[in-house]
Amino acid sequence: MAKLKYKESGGVIVQPIAMIDSLAYQHLSAKSVKLLSLMQRHWQSNIPIDYGISQTTRMLKCSRSTASALFNELMGQGFIAVVEEADFYANRARSWRLTYRPFLDREPTHEWKSWTPKN
Repeated sequence: MAKLKYKESGGVIVQPIAMIDSLAYQHLSAKSVKLLSLMQRHWQSNIPIDYGISQTTRMLKCSRSTASALFNELMGQGFIAVVEEADFYANRARSWRLTYRPFLDREPTHEWKSWTPKN
């Protein structure tokens, strides 16, 4: 079996199997799953993730309204939480934390575990 060379590929993104198997994750749209992976690429436990609508529209090739809906879906299903609101005048995107990863010496909050469909 060939040995993977993570240095060449830029590393890996790991997501908990329990999260992937969860009802909340199974109900995410495909683009939301992709956005979650893109956000996780920027995750560090000591700083929030600065990721905004403009960056999302470029990366996912979608409209601003679709990008906004994707963030709302991820928030609504408990995978991300706002750390700091955007500042249009300072040209700063919202900053986020992933609820399934540690942040600022705190354990993950896992809001996605308690999500249930509206129906």
